[in-house]
Amino acid sequence: MKTLENSASSIPEATSRRGVVVMLLSVLGFTANTLLIRYLSGAERGIGPEVPLLFRSLVGAFIVLAFFRGRRPTRVKPVFTNRMLVLRGITGLLGTAAYYWTVPELGAGMATLICNTYVIFASVIAVLALGEKLTPMRFVWLALAFVGIVLLVGPNGDADEFHFGLYEGIALLGAITAAASVVLIRRLVVDFSIGTIYLSQCVWIAIPLIFIAGPELRHLDWSDIGLLLLAATAASYGQLAMNEGYRCLSVSAGASIQMLWPVATTTGGWLLFSESFLPAQIVGAILILASVWRVSVKR
Repeated sequence: MKTLENSASSIPEATSRRGVVVMLLSVLGFTANTLLIRYLSGAERGIGPEVPLLFRSLVGAFIVLAFFRGRRPTRVKPVFTNRMLVLRGITGLLGTAAYYWTVPELGAGMATLICNTYVIFASVIAVLALGEKLTPMRFVWLALAFVGIVLLVGPNGDADEFHFGLYEGIALLGAITAAASVVLIRRLVVDFSIGTIYLSQCVWIAIPLIFIAGPELRHLDWSDIGLLLLAATAASYGQLAMNEGYRCLSVSAGASIQMLWPVATTTGGWLLFSESFLPAQIVGAILILASVWRVSVKR
């Protein structure tokens, strides 16, 4: 979560270059994860979304505990005893599960675009729950974002009508839950390290998914396992690299680079899976991306 705006003039050039490289690698990790989920859920592999989600949580926990070294230590006990960390883990579970469940149904591009609206919902929650100031310009961008959401999820490809289905609803609820998780992170970073906060998400995803996805693991072959491990590693690296990127860059620079994720994922979905958008949906996607960027950089 981006809580402080770094001054561009105060960031050394070498650190800034490192931040750009790390942030681009973060986008690559997120994009690879999403496209792998889309492929694994297809007819050729037929793996349900609960399996890659379980792998993501287990691999993420392993990476944080074994390799991640931040300025503050990663602590395990508070993940189970601190109410805010538990709540962060549960909201992370719901938001991430909604994304994984909708990628196969809505497509990689559509699901990722809706997922990124969490920035908009987080801004609204921050105004209501944290008392953040809502400027007239931010209100305009929020309004445009909601217009974009309507245009993105509404048009029906088979008729000149608007349609709002189950998976569109799940995706939006996931974005709202992810927004609540982001607001929780803003409070948690005062007392806990990024590693501890990320571990809470991994643990509270893994606990129910072990029972839900566990019986399906015996049906996996070695190539399935290899691709699942690759997707999970890409997602975990993307998350941790994004945090490092924001440490090295200004918020505006970091947010601008992160906007490449939905663009890259949508392009990948079009090239690899023949995903397409109606003209109204393209307009909605542009409104969402522009609004998310403006809300992200105006802190």
